[in-house]
Amino acid sequence: MLTQQKEKIVSEMSDKFAKANSIFLADFTGIDVNTINQLRRKFQEVNVEYRILKNTLAKISFKKAGIEGFEDYLSGVNSYAISYEDPALPIKVVDGFKKSLNGKFKMKAGYFEGEIIGPEKIEAIASLPSREQLISQVLGTLQAPISKFVGTLQANLTKFIGLLQALEEKNKEQK
Repeated sequence: MLTQQKEKIVSEMSDKFAKANSIFLADFTGIDVNTINQLRRKFQEVNVEYRILKNTLAKISFKKAGIEGFEDYLSGVNSYAISYEDPALPIKVVDGFKKSLNGKFKMKAGYFEGEIIGPEKIEAIASLPSREQLISQVLGTLQAPISKFVGTLQANLTKFIGLLQALEEKNKEQK
């Protein structure tokens, strides 16, 4: 590869790494092209960029982006899932795709919320509910007491109306 091409790639990737909310490094050894293309499509559906980059270019790009700590993981064949929005999206995509990957796609490390994390923490993040699920759970929790309060008021109002109707019938009978 020509030096100009390498410089262009390093410049582009260092910009992407600097802007990213999360970056996940994975070893894709043993995965066929069709599976990689399916995974790439899944990433594109949720606006996650998936790139394959030589380790030397990645090392320089990380250094230019001000991200340190990936050096120990830059060996073998690596791919990068880069998210600019929800930092957990790349992990969720891979976690949902695990059956067809047959354990071959191994997450090696990640840059998540400003720090380098290992495979153990990546697995922990994968088991967490998504942002939307957490928001709906919080809203459900906040809504439950209000719903119970409204139900209680409605039940008391229904009982009061029943009492008034009973009084009205009793008054009609007495006349």
